[in-house]
Amino acid sequence: MKTAKILVALFTLVLCTRSTESANVLAIFAYSFSTPYTVVKPYIKALVNNGHNVTVISSKQLLADIENVRHIRVAAIDQVIEYVMNIDFSECLYSKWKESLVSSSFYYNVSIGILSDSRVQSLLHDKSEKFDMIVLEPTHSEAFIGFAEHFDASLVGLSTFGSSWLTDHLAGNSAPSVYRPVQPIGYSHGDSLVDKWNNWIYIAEEWLIDRLLILPGQLELFTRYFQLPSSRLFERRTSYSLMLINQHFSLGRVRSNVPNVIEVAGIHMAEPSEPLEPELLDFVNGAEHGVIYFSMGMKILSRWLPKNIEQKMLQTFSKLKQRVVWKYEENTMLNKSENIYLSHNVPQRQLLEHANVKLFITNGGLLSTIEAAYSGVPMLGLPIYFDQFDNVERMVKVGVARKLDINTLTEEQLMINIKELLQNPIYAQKANEMSKRFRDQPTSPLEAAMWWTEYVLRHKGAPHMRMAEDDISFAPYYKLNIFSVLLARIAFSAFVVVLACAFVVHFIWKK
Repeated sequence: MKTAKILVALFTLVLCTRSTESANVLAIFAYSFSTPYTVVKPYIKALVNNGHNVTVISSKQLLADIENVRHIRVAAIDQVIEYVMNIDFSECLYSKWKESLVSSSFYYNVSIGILSDSRVQSLLHDKSEKFDMIVLEPTHSEAFIGFAEHFDASLVGLSTFGSSWLTDHLAGNSAPSVYRPVQPIGYSHGDSLVDKWNNWIYIAEEWLIDRLLILPGQLELFTRYFQLPSSRLFERRTSYSLMLINQHFSLGRVRSNVPNVIEVAGIHMAEPSEPLEPELLDFVNGAEHGVIYFSMGMKILSRWLPKNIEQKMLQTFSKLKQRVVWKYEENTMLNKSENIYLSHNVPQRQLLEHANVKLFITNGGLLSTIEAAYSGVPMLGLPIYFDQFDNVERMVKVGVARKLDINTLTEEQLMINIKELLQNPIYAQKANEMSKRFRDQPTSPLEAAMWWTEYVLRHKGAPHMRMAEDDISFAPYYKLNIFSVLLARIAFSAFVVVLACAFVVHFIWKK
């Protein structure tokens, strides 16, 4: 009897786990650096583990082979990043239009590199190839929407960089369009009416950049490689069945999401983390006064740092009683003090989880921000570009971080802010509260992503989850109806006054 019950339970479990039939999924990721693949990898592995047939188009070097996945490697993606490494970004970092000119060229070259690849072309021309779902990074990947049209497949966005007005627009989530820009430099985080209108102008400018600089190149590739009219791109562009975004409301931004927008921040942490090497572990364990972890992210960013920043950090760290773990590309450093440990490959998640780590000095990359929030570690943000400004600003606003301008940074400012973050208990308290909120979820981010992905498969694209654009029109959302009434009254009053003055002047003139 007991054996029979066990068999029934196992049979029920099998039925539940395989409630979605095996589907053919094509995932296209044009990332030319490694960080986004950290988010992509566990999602792809989960699709395979759930019995789906997955084909991935990606970089030749940056995504390791995943068992039971058909990989199509595109060397052109890796070649584009070599070109980018030779660009002088110093003039672009604080100019939205200059940065967008570089970005539009980058997106175009990556897209044409993928679409012109011989294996990709064979995939498109093979009549036996069938796909039920296309998974994309949604931002500035419009040319790849042609795959969804070509294979008559549903469209899923996996936004590794979180959300923006553009991902909201593509998902049919028009209401929160003023919440976050694509490029946050100069975007206001104030709540006044002036701030909101300035931000609306800012978003409108980004809309122009998208339409005038980036979309034309993507549209040209779409029509050339898929032999489809441009109107079809605009129809399919806003037809994403599901938008998985790498953020969560507990991390300082509450959004009015529509049902097909699912928050999955922390999805990359489904992958096991590397342990700390013994020497580093001993260094951290022996820190009587705690540890500060300093990392500016990927190696590519080091060439954009101010030339004297290393010396400023070194001088400041040498005066601290805390130990410092510094993610550093070189093996040696001149005049390094004994309280500094250098490593070019720090297992960041494991280090942040260590009880002795008291502060994280970071450029504010999204994954680093998520990991620090999960571990409850206060942050000192030194943002350099793109989403880092917004990530750091959000952490400052919720009270778990402070921010400094890396271009005007002084040793005095650095020391004052480090001491404030270490000695004022409010930062550690707020960080611990955020960690508890973020961890308190009914399912893991990866489980949520998989459930909704298979929901879309079960319901043939799930069009009932999408909100029509007409449901939230422009005028009511921006209170233009209220302003129109107010302005109409002012205009009418002004007209009456002007008319009366004209009548008086005319009367006096006749006299």
